[in-house]
Amino acid sequence: MKSTFVHALVALDQSDSSELIVNSLPQFKKFGTKKVTLVTVVSIPFTGEKVEFNTENYSKKLAEYKSRLEKEGLIVETDLRSGTYYYAPTEILKSAKESDADFVIIGSRGQSKVQEMLLGSTATEVLQRSRLPVFLLNIDMKLENEESDERVLTLTNSVDSALNHVMHATDFSETADRAFEVIQHLDQEGKIDKISFVHVQGHHAIALKDPLSREELTEGSQNRLDEMRNSLSDKTRNDAEIIITFGTPGKEIIQAIEENGVTLIVMGSQGKGFVHEFFLGGVSTKVTRFSKVPVLLIPAKRD
Repeated sequence: MKSTFVHALVALDQSDSSELIVNSLPQFKKFGTKKVTLVTVVSIPFTGEKVEFNTENYSKKLAEYKSRLEKEGLIVETDLRSGTYYYAPTEILKSAKESDADFVIIGSRGQSKVQEMLLGSTATEVLQRSRLPVFLLNIDMKLENEESDERVLTLTNSVDSALNHVMHATDFSETADRAFEVIQHLDQEGKIDKISFVHVQGHHAIALKDPLSREELTEGSQNRLDEMRNSLSDKTRNDAEIIITFGTPGKEIIQAIEENGVTLIVMGSQGKGFVHEFFLGGVSTKVTRFSKVPVLLIPAKRD
């Protein structure tokens, strides 16, 4: 899968978190992004009566975002979608298709807001249903300062540094291979400074009970990861790290991210455990919920 990042569809609900997302968009120029389409979905409740619903404030806000981003050198389109019981995930994905976007940018709430769901419902469904790569910005709460108890929204990690150290989590599935093709594309364009690989040999593998089988399993994984590393550019090949661990994949990937100074995790939206009814796998779900760095999810090939 050769994916470009020239045109981003950006989902905005015009809350405080949207300000953080808009402020980060000029940083996507490091990925090669030149154009963004800003989409806001307004669901109008049906009351049974003829009522005028004013969307002027939403239009003004989108126009304000557009003006700010054009001053940063981006081409900007806006898309305000409003209607009776409009469903945000569906309209976001329609907008992405109609605008011919290359990828989707959306924000999610972090793990400190457990009471309000670990991953916002709109972001969850967009991740599940998108046929395009989805760049997930992790938004969390922190104290405004040491003297105050007031908490403010913040991005847990800057997009500006996202390409400093990219980690690819792979289970050698077809979808994981598609994710690696995206990394190769960015690498060939000289956009990535460092690349690491992580492969988790799950605790369910029967071979792990036998030391000899475990050694053979590890050797096979190492060989496959070596091949992937050797396919990288001269810029990143020599410094590329390979991490092979054992245990629960989601937990191990998060630990590898935290221990190795990773700035972006790239992976398939589901791996070998894919069930047709659920496009977003358990491993990618856990990583998107608990990663403190941005996550780029690459969807499976679908009919």
